[in-house]
Amino acid sequence: MTTVEEALAAAATELGGEPRAGQLDMARAVAEAMATGGAARGGEGPPQHLLVQAGTGTGKSLAYLTPAALHATSTGGSVVIATATLALQRQLVERDLPVVSRALEPLVGRPLTFAVLKGRHNYVCLERLHRTEADEPDDDQAIFAAPRTELGRQATRVRAWALETETGDRDEFGEPIDARVWRGLSVSRRECVGESRCSFGAECFTARRREIAMQADIVVTNHAMLAIHFVEGIPVLPEHDVLVVDEAHELADRVTQALTLDLSARSIEVAAQRARGFITPEMHDELTEAAEGLGLALEGVNGRITTMGRDLTLALTRVRDTARTAVSQITGDDDIDTVAARQRAKGALDEAFDAAGRFLTATSSDVVWIADGEAHLAPLHVAGLLANGVFTERPVVLTSATLTVGGGFEAITAALGLTDAVVETLDVGSPFDYAKQGILYVARHLPPPGRDGIPEEALDEVGDLVEAAGGRTLVLCSSWRAVERVGDYLRVRTKGEVLVQRRGDTVSPLVERFAREQGTTLVGTLSLWQGVDVPGDTCSLVVIDRIPFPRPDDPLTAARQDAVDAAGGSGFAQVSVPRAGLLLAQGSGRLIRDTQDRGVVAVLDPRLATANYARALRASMPPLWFTTDREAVLGALARLREGTTPDA
Repeated sequence: MTTVEEALAAAATELGGEPRAGQLDMARAVAEAMATGGAARGGEGPPQHLLVQAGTGTGKSLAYLTPAALHATSTGGSVVIATATLALQRQLVERDLPVVSRALEPLVGRPLTFAVLKGRHNYVCLERLHRTEADEPDDDQAIFAAPRTELGRQATRVRAWALETETGDRDEFGEPIDARVWRGLSVSRRECVGESRCSFGAECFTARRREIAMQADIVVTNHAMLAIHFVEGIPVLPEHDVLVVDEAHELADRVTQALTLDLSARSIEVAAQRARGFITPEMHDELTEAAEGLGLALEGVNGRITTMGRDLTLALTRVRDTARTAVSQITGDDDIDTVAARQRAKGALDEAFDAAGRFLTATSSDVVWIADGEAHLAPLHVAGLLANGVFTERPVVLTSATLTVGGGFEAITAALGLTDAVVETLDVGSPFDYAKQGILYVARHLPPPGRDGIPEEALDEVGDLVEAAGGRTLVLCSSWRAVERVGDYLRVRTKGEVLVQRRGDTVSPLVERFAREQGTTLVGTLSLWQGVDVPGDTCSLVVIDRIPFPRPDDPLTAARQDAVDAAGGSGFAQVSVPRAGLLLAQGSGRLIRDTQDRGVVAVLDPRLATANYARALRASMPPLWFTTDREAVLGALARLREGTTPDA
């Protein structure tokens, strides 16, 4: 029988190297966790879970894929791997899993099978694609009839691609697709009529992908699908006896997002429009009036609400009751020409009915807020939901480059509901010598950031640092306002090219250009704090404008802090500090991506040197050499720019 050591060595050889430092330790721990069983494999007693922090450069993907492949090929069971980002999902399927498959086939005697499984809305719906605008009772298709607008031109290109694609996968298109365009070509779970009733059921892209996934050894999916399967109880994943969660620091937030409900007057209007041909004119008018009533109740209200007022309660009640009555009028005849349109109408009304009902029955375990005329409801915490759903029947391996806060796993363990579970923790470190390769500089002399945005002194500091580094800088800002100010300032102050992320920008082209063009500075916000992998001389300086504490007016953060305070704890220390620590770890991790990388992480927030929580936050970051000496850092950057190693 092939051992995990032999399998990992074969995979590393396939890549032209040897197992990296910490990689073998992680692979052994993962293999041991996968062998513990649990109810999913017919065993008794609770399964054993594993939390692994694997620093940048460890090669954690191979360290869990190799034992996962061995487990699947030796036991006949399957392994589900869930990621948070599309980039990692692609890496696993297009690069890492083919390597593992080629390496293991001679050892296990058969090829490894693997597949990607995404939600239904990620695929073209053939029924919608082949309907004309005139057949559609709502305005989703109107975009396709306006080719002279920019949106219409994209719609034309997307439709042409959709008619030729063999996978129907939205990501295959190769560029971002406006949500309004995609909505006209896809359906949600509620809107789908099902393969057996659909005239295109035999060709359905979603059904074909699910069929392939059901037979695969390893299935790669996302965190949202875990929420649907384990928390909502809707079986969208294949049977499996082991789960691996990569980018596990994102899991609680992604599950929260997946479980968040939204309701607006516009969503009720869309439901009424879709149902118009299947309900009485009087019922359509009632739905339209219910939408207007909800819009009036939400008008002028913004922020978190803890008590439903009379007007909002009445409006939600009317939406709920009207939607329920409208659904009852949609008959279940089998006319093949209208079955899909009827299902979409029924799905929209069901969503409105369920959402309004949930808002009306919200408890202290829910957070409700209004923003820009739309009502939102999210769970206060997901720890209990995860504990009772994800972690009960099978061993789960959770891994990330950033799981610890202040050097410990306590914060992530509590956030994921693992406090009472059988959990092993492991930090395999990183092959990088951070203290020799980089400097953590905190600008202690600057004023602390305030509500007015980034101070003028901090802008001057950024300019000095970027000039000393000769560009080659990634500036990570905590707000769009800061991005705009820093970008405008650097374009005037510095000679090099300055790339500035704009709202709605796709990150990939900016990062590719930054990596390609020497001496360039890239300024952006939270989407650049993780996932940017630019090794080499292109990035020798990472600037962070402030400690990334959650916004105090964020409804979920405020509610969670209030709950901790009410229980006698410190909401700031137990909610905001751990969140900031994880983001600081992610942001500062953009600097050292290879054993040859050198550079500086500069934080322009003096609180990272002076506050009582500063030491815990710094302990969450890579162990770079720490200093507050401005002149030493400017000199180190200048020497690095000239081709020598900074004194660290």
